[in-house]
Amino acid sequence: MVRIPSSRVSRSFALAASGSLVLALAACGGEGGEGGSGSEETLVIGYSAGISGGAAEYGRNVQNGLQMAIDDLNEEGVEIDGTSYTLKLESLDDQYQPSTTGTNAQRLVQKEGAKIVFVPHAGGIKAAQELNTTRDKFLLGAYSSDPAILDAGNELTVMIPPSFTSYIGPFIDKVETQGKGKLGLLTTSSEFGQEWTKAASAAWEEAGGTVQSNNNIDYGSVSDFAGPVSKTLSGKPDVILVGGPSQPTALIIEEARKQGYKGEFMVIDQAKFEEMEEFTDPKNLNNSVGIAPIQEFEGTEDFITRYQEKFSSDKPVNADIALNYQALPVFVEAMKEAGSVDDPQKIRDAMPDAVGKVDEKFEVAFAPDRISDKGHFVSDGLKAAYRNDKGEYETFEIEQPKE
Repeated sequence: MVRIPSSRVSRSFALAASGSLVLALAACGGEGGEGGSGSEETLVIGYSAGISGGAAEYGRNVQNGLQMAIDDLNEEGVEIDGTSYTLKLESLDDQYQPSTTGTNAQRLVQKEGAKIVFVPHAGGIKAAQELNTTRDKFLLGAYSSDPAILDAGNELTVMIPPSFTSYIGPFIDKVETQGKGKLGLLTTSSEFGQEWTKAASAAWEEAGGTVQSNNNIDYGSVSDFAGPVSKTLSGKPDVILVGGPSQPTALIIEEARKQGYKGEFMVIDQAKFEEMEEFTDPKNLNNSVGIAPIQEFEGTEDFITRYQEKFSSDKPVNADIALNYQALPVFVEAMKEAGSVDDPQKIRDAMPDAVGKVDEKFEVAFAPDRISDKGHFVSDGLKAAYRNDKGEYETFEIEQPKE
């Protein structure tokens, strides 16, 4: 991977612009702050997520991945249909409330002139899908692995991460019982967690096992996990399905170990091993299966170092950061292919050609090789990992289902 300087192109002209009309013209191809030929214009990328509150770390990770991509793209220069643009990320906090996401998306499109809006949670994505093909059309960058996002048949949605259905069968195959034992349920009670639970439960029963009562809880508001964990362990599960934001997931696993649980965990893809290691004794995570840490993918060292230096952070760099970093350049490349910054349908139609033309320096881990007809980025390099009783990650390949 080529090392890219993190200095950014000056955007003083954008600060000089004021009023929603100027913003809209700048975003959609109008004259920039200085006017005249040769001046750069501002291209707004919208983002609505929970960037405050209990799960804010996740929202900020995605935000940072997008911002890093924007900075790198601005550094090398963005030219679309003969016009130079400076990309700008406009972020609004929705605190993971879908109704707020819808309001934010409308504001980003109508007030800020965004034609692409990224949303990193299933409920908010579904709310945005009710708006993005109507009068104010916009392309939706959907960062959630909920397959219902694709099932909606929304022609202006691009789903970025692998569907969680890719993981369920391989996860079951990796645990000792291979689905023949008892499965405890202790994931987050969000819409995403419930969909994961429903799909995993069905697959577990199909494999011949027994699914116990659902003890899912709100990971964002519950702080005392002893009760739900005790209730789950009372059924003597062989494997527990667990997961939500990484910090509370780690604490729930820790509580289960404190209460004497010796079995295995299947960790839904929202939680990341490299983050959970920061919040509990890593030994508590042994005998668990989940998505592979980014450092387990070849060639990621430079990206991790650049990210930590850029954001003055010693926190783990995970898939949420990396996948959004490498997704945004595909959208920009599609604009180049379409010769348009303000026609979402043309940009979406250009995606199949754009995927293969993004510079390799933007690829981090399981970068998209293609986009499906339904609008899903697909990678042939996807891997998951089993953390064994020695604390070592045993990676294995995951095949994404045909769409």
